[in-house]
Amino acid sequence: MNQAFVENGILRLCIQPRTFEFISKRLHGLDPIKLNEALTSLESEKKLIKKEDLWVINEKIKDTTLTLGFETPDPQLYLKKYMGHFDFLKMPHPLDYEWRNSTSSLNYLTDKILQTNTLNDSVLILGMPTLFANVCIRDIPQKVALVERNKPIVKALKKLANEKNRFNVIEADVFKTDPSKIGKYHSVFMDPPWYSEHFYQFIWLAARCIEVGGFLTISIPPLNTRPGIDKERIDWFSFCQQQGLCLENLYAQKLEYAMPFFEFNAFRSAGIQNILPFWRKGDVAIFRKINDHKVDRPDFEEKTLGWVEREIETVRIRVKVDNKVNKKEKLVIEHLVKLDILPTLLSAIFTNRAFIA
Repeated sequence: MNQAFVENGILRLCIQPRTFEFISKRLHGLDPIKLNEALTSLESEKKLIKKEDLWVINEKIKDTTLTLGFETPDPQLYLKKYMGHFDFLKMPHPLDYEWRNSTSSLNYLTDKILQTNTLNDSVLILGMPTLFANVCIRDIPQKVALVERNKPIVKALKKLANEKNRFNVIEADVFKTDPSKIGKYHSVFMDPPWYSEHFYQFIWLAARCIEVGGFLTISIPPLNTRPGIDKERIDWFSFCQQQGLCLENLYAQKLEYAMPFFEFNAFRSAGIQNILPFWRKGDVAIFRKINDHKVDRPDFEEKTLGWVEREIETVRIRVKVDNKVNKKEKLVIEHLVKLDILPTLLSAIFTNRAFIA
């Protein structure tokens, strides 16, 4: 038994507080007595701290092998490691409400496409350019189309799709496009922003693009995502039923989302130093289209105009342009909070929404 191997494995597991049972289960058959000895040794060396039967790493330890990768001189290494097909995407920005699937989640969804579609079926993807990239790279036999409005992403993906005749990128806006221009598909896969106004728009378009008897696979937030999410999910499912969609299967926490830099900074500001990059999970809901109902498109006005973006190395900065401001007045930048990093993700989102409004 290699003692260094065992201890490094324990330290990595204990980035978050862990029970003895949890650690034992994940140490490849290590004798519990040996595990107890290793834990005791690490505690005496002040590498671990024991609090109420939970073991956690001592935050004073500066061991780069235990970090998430944010501290690396090249943050792109973190993104490429955890975010599927990062190369053709910019770093996530809070105003984009974007959390990207891990590579394992993209493979999980690609396998779902293969399981729910025959060789002759067609598939539509909404709001998941990385999933489209994944099916192209895996060269699945089905015909697959992606609806995407982001021009740089469209340009990059078209190069990838042109290598295979079965794959097509439709440059269109989910919130505005006419479904008759998209066509009919046996199944639709999508990951809309987890807010009702966006969810309804995605569902409405998807329902009109799925043939009767086809499938809709969608990522939804799990039960502890935010207060009131239980009622929101019921409302969403009810809206799906109005579109002729019947819930067939629901799988809890099947999708992983890589934590973006702005969220890591929010956690750090709140005092949370160690957290796994895939702490956020998504549930997978699969609907079957039973009827072809005709329901009017929900009203929606997207308020995203007026922002000017600039990039400094890997940092994306957006400034709201307000034409009502007197240009002769002196510009003064005030601090919203200490260190200028909002301590929670919700405060960041609501602050951004306040600026938009």
